[in-house]
Amino acid sequence: MGKNIDDYLNEGIHGTRQTNPDERRKFLGSLRERAAFVLTSEQITNKIGLNDLNQKLAEHPDAQLLLNGLVPFEKLNPYRHLAIKHDISYTIIDEKNNTSAYGLVLCYDHAVDIEEIHFKEKQPDDDDNQQEEQKPSFWKKLFGFD
Repeated sequence: MGKNIDDYLNEGIHGTRQTNPDERRKFLGSLRERAAFVLTSEQITNKIGLNDLNQKLAEHPDAQLLLNGLVPFEKLNPYRHLAIKHDISYTIIDEKNNTSAYGLVLCYDHAVDIEEIHFKEKQPDDDDNQQEEQKPSFWKKLFGFD
């Protein structure tokens, strides 16, 4: 079925319809299925994930880097320099009303469906967890059994 006059008017006023507009805002204009790696704005502000991004840029040479323009430019510089070093194009997305977006999205122009795209911070050693597990329980202390 063809478009009627109302469709043309709405498209002229509001622009063409997009699929998943909330997801596109969060991923700086891209979609989750196209993302290879993301960092939050807070992680960029604290300069976290530079080494991981360096590795991801080497693994994904055909990807594009999207940077959130709401993050101060001086905080984006190290990430921008990594993109230049790996000869990866980058775009600064500046949408004033988009405060919930990621700070950085490494993405493709097609679906890649990578399972884990978020930066994993290093966890403390598991020695602490083993010591907690070896502690006797309250009932064992009190009555000598579990």
